[in-house]
Amino acid sequence: MTEIRLYRPGDEIAINDAFNRVFGRQRNVEEWAWKYRAEDPPCPSVAAWDGDRLAAHNGGIAADYQVDGRRILALQGADTFSLAVAERQPEWRDAWQRVMDHFAEIAADQFGASLLYGFTGGRAIGHMVARARWDSVSPRRIPLLVRRRRPPSRSLASRFFRARLIGDSEPALDMLWERVRERYPVSVVRNADHVRRRLSGHPTVRYHRWLISPRWSVTPAAFVAFRTDGGTCRWVELVWDGRPGALELADHLSRRLADQTGAEREELWLDGDPEAADWLELFGFEGGPDPSGVVRVVRLIDPELDSASFAPGRVYTTMADADLV
Repeated sequence: MTEIRLYRPGDEIAINDAFNRVFGRQRNVEEWAWKYRAEDPPCPSVAAWDGDRLAAHNGGIAADYQVDGRRILALQGADTFSLAVAERQPEWRDAWQRVMDHFAEIAADQFGASLLYGFTGGRAIGHMVARARWDSVSPRRIPLLVRRRRPPSRSLASRFFRARLIGDSEPALDMLWERVRERYPVSVVRNADHVRRRLSGHPTVRYHRWLISPRWSVTPAAFVAFRTDGGTCRWVELVWDGRPGALELADHLSRRLADQTGAEREELWLDGDPEAADWLELFGFEGGPDPSGVVRVVRLIDPELDSASFAPGRVYTTMADADLV
């Protein structure tokens, strides 16, 4: 009989080993600790154990979220898997279902979460929607913008803005979020704490983080973060106040990083900001659903949340919302 329980210190070795086996990765335990904020317990991750053998797992990453002016706590599901087939253990076949049920049951009671969300693809979509009941809204395909040919010019408008690299702690990000949060009615709260947790301290990845302001003002206009590896320059995060010159400067930074690192393409997830998408298409990006087939799934826990808030195109989504970029 498997035991379903919350994470305990020391579980990460078996969890990470199983993750690497199931997904064909080589993640180290330090990256697991960074991702799940092991230094800041409790960790909202649930696993099924048969003695000291791991049978199934669902990780939880806490995030501050806003939904039409209301601020709530959400849990992002991540590293969801079962080892029943890989370990040839038919008695474990219901372990994943029990893990997902337990995760949903304790989300509100033990962690105060109002919302569950995650990103999944392939056959897992049906399992998340039908079996785990992450079906409060229809699964949403995530738009991917890609550019392979880069226009060489830079407009005069972008020259009225300046960019500076920022460190792990940048209070101006709070000012920026307060100015722009109404542009993103349903979104992870993208303030200084979000940037510090999501884009700082990764054991193997360096993020290039830029704050953009008008040349004659300290009021921030945009924040953009990039990851450059594997021949691709990814826009991991973008927060923008709507001024085209600020976005064009972010685009210039992307082109410059791509040239410096030899990246053959630039790409980003962008959902929930059609104005930014229109400008980026003018800058040479081409868009469509991510060809990987990834979708966002949502389960509302708080009955006061309305599924209409999560209608297509209303939930702001960037690659920072995913847990593997």
